[in-house]
Amino acid sequence: MIPVDTDVAVPRHTSVGDLLASSKRASSQGDHRRGADQAEEALARSEATAEQQAGAHELLMLHRLRLGDYQSSVKHGLLALEYFTANGNLLATSNVHCTLALAFSDTALNETALHHVLGAVETARACANPTAEFWALSRSSLVHGAMGDAERAVDLGKQALALAETLHDPDTSFTALNNLGDTYLTIARTMLSRQEVASQPFAEGLILMREAVGLAQEQQNPFREAIARTNLVSLLIGLGQLDEAREQGRQGKALSKLHGYRSLEIDIDAQLAELVRASGCFEEATAMMEAQLANPDVDDEPALLAKLHRSLYEMHKAGGRFAQALAHHERLYAVTLLTTVQTAGLQAQMLINTIEIEHARHEVERFQLEVRVERSRAEELDDQANTDPLTGLLNRRALDRELPWMTGRAENDRRPLCAAMIDFDHFKQVNDAHGHAMGDQVLTVMASMLRTITRGTDLAVRVGGEEFLLVLADTSLAEASAVCDRLMTSVRAYDWNALALGLACRVSVGLAAFGSHESASGWLARADAALYEAKSTGRDRVHVDERDAETIP
Repeated sequence: MIPVDTDVAVPRHTSVGDLLASSKRASSQGDHRRGADQAEEALARSEATAEQQAGAHELLMLHRLRLGDYQSSVKHGLLALEYFTANGNLLATSNVHCTLALAFSDTALNETALHHVLGAVETARACANPTAEFWALSRSSLVHGAMGDAERAVDLGKQALALAETLHDPDTSFTALNNLGDTYLTIARTMLSRQEVASQPFAEGLILMREAVGLAQEQQNPFREAIARTNLVSLLIGLGQLDEAREQGRQGKALSKLHGYRSLEIDIDAQLAELVRASGCFEEATAMMEAQLANPDVDDEPALLAKLHRSLYEMHKAGGRFAQALAHHERLYAVTLLTTVQTAGLQAQMLINTIEIEHARHEVERFQLEVRVERSRAEELDDQANTDPLTGLLNRRALDRELPWMTGRAENDRRPLCAAMIDFDHFKQVNDAHGHAMGDQVLTVMASMLRTITRGTDLAVRVGGEEFLLVLADTSLAEASAVCDRLMTSVRAYDWNALALGLACRVSVGLAAFGSHESASGWLARADAALYEAKSTGRDRVHVDERDAETIP
């Protein structure tokens, strides 16, 4: 691990944004423990926004992954993914998918990992971000390689490398070379395990890894150089180029020792022991491997432990030292069994965590759906309570609800407001001559006419029976009179005879303007009185309340 200043403290008064920025810097420095602590603190802050909480989850996903806490990594990753997906943040969604794919791949949950790399590629392309697409392709190559799909892994690795060459970015360039080289190394080892000739994938990987070493040196990045040299040694051993492998191993070990990359140093020691074994010096190789097993740091490297015990078992067996061979075989079995049990337990817990988070999300969605259904039902019931079932117009209940607001606005803002009471003339004759069903049709025709002449700010109300009310907002008495004239013209021109032979309908209208400091009931009473006057003076006409008549030009 790259040495960093782990004593850097973040003051308690630091903002959530600063905590997240510091946690992100810690990630780039490799100080994942400090970064995780800072992200946890940001997440615990009550003032953290939902977006900041998602950012904290994303950082914790990465930090916990690097610290080997896969359960926690996946839990935080899924929470971050839920937020970014819901809010349409495609770039962040792709990045989270990439890290989740790595977590699931590291724990051999390859099918789940594949689901996330597909999501990463899809969202990266959707947001047209070539850097995000590179990381998605690179992760996808690693996952396919872990699944044994060598052809697809190489194809995706080559796509990632081609894309990296267009980005001119040190991170993507090195990663593309190193990962594709590592993919070839994995393919070669698989072929060897099947007793197949693996010289071609070893050679392909060697070319890429030499370039990766050179690029790391140009970038003056010792950590990358040490990683690349470690992979280079494995490729050279596979090709039998032992002298160069020994020199590369020596340089890689010196680099790792100088910079404190303890894990890499342990890996290179194991490679050097393999080199000695490949040279035929079994006694020396045995001594080197036994010395490594005595190193307590190796206990944290189960894969290396298994490799050392397997090599020692094979060498002791070949040398006729069967007791020692049996001891290493038993320890190999124990390490393998323990690793298998731990991996299975970890996989199970990760899947349980995933299911729990999915269940919680579905519960939230179910609750939200129930709320929407209840709201829709309440709105439907409210509409029914405020709507006349025959005509679909508002009813008296709705009028009582809306009128105070309209009169208050007219009073406060000094805006004109008019009421027109409308009633069919001789409507009883319609019912008597043509039946109540035809009378209902006449009323629905009137409702349609009223909708035609009203705006969204107006009210059209069925007051009762054959009587209707228009409340016209921001409308002067002269304008309201013109609206009523258009309505009466429509009624006269309508082909009532098409509804029933001999049917003819006319209406009378009483019109009144809302007065300053007037009550709503008094105002409507004046409109009603004007309607009565229209009826008593001949019907089929508009009568304006006497108090208002003089204001019309």
